[in-house]
Amino acid sequence: MEVAANSVIGKQRTTNEDYIGYFYNSQNAMIAILADGVGGSNGGDIAASMAVDYIGNQFENYQIKSINETKEWLSDVIKNINSQIIEIGMHDETLSKMATTLVVALFFGNQFMLTHLGDSRCYLLRNEQLQQLTIDHSYVNFLVEKGELNPEEAASSEMKNVIVKGLGVSSNAEVDISTIQIKPNDELLICSDGLTKMIDNDKIQSILQSRVPTKQKLEMLINQANDNGGLDNISAIVINNLLGSDHL
Repeated sequence: MEVAANSVIGKQRTTNEDYIGYFYNSQNAMIAILADGVGGSNGGDIAASMAVDYIGNQFENYQIKSINETKEWLSDVIKNINSQIIEIGMHDETLSKMATTLVVALFFGNQFMLTHLGDSRCYLLRNEQLQQLTIDHSYVNFLVEKGELNPEEAASSEMKNVIVKGLGVSSNAEVDISTIQIKPNDELLICSDGLTKMIDNDKIQSILQSRVPTKQKLEMLINQANDNGGLDNISAIVINNLLGSDHL
């Protein structure tokens, strides 16, 4: 399995509230995590780093025994870090509005588990076709699904950065966890909206299809987002050769 990950500040922001990481347990299984903090000066970066470090560290000490048990474990870990973020905000007024999006992909053998909160995304390139595996938990996407906004109106809406689900948003951190079979030549992209709001899906697909090393694909994605304006922090994890890990 080949992994490349990076997070940059972009051209407009003064701080980076994104946080990324990937971790291995003793079975050589891997978990990749991306969080995009919200709340500006109110601790978005703290919420994001707390989420990634906590989930990653818990995974390093976790042993995968079954799909159902691992789903339950992942759900519990996410609920725990959500409670921690809310608890800190309750005791520190300066952090009362901190929250973060979350994308987690947990790889084991020939499959992976995927869950998310917020508008950070996960894409799968399979058979030369790009699929968005996540649905944006954002206010404008909610309006699009109801037919009250079209995609063009959503893209220009003043509410486009408002998420309706996320860590620290509410005490309810219920997540849907899907299990996806891996096929030969599958490629995964996990990214923050700082990338997807700067590059359309056709360009993302074109870059992922490039016959260059994984690290170079990552650099191309981030550079393209910056060249197109870099209005937000830009973070991405590209994972290739998904069947290259040991089978559990």
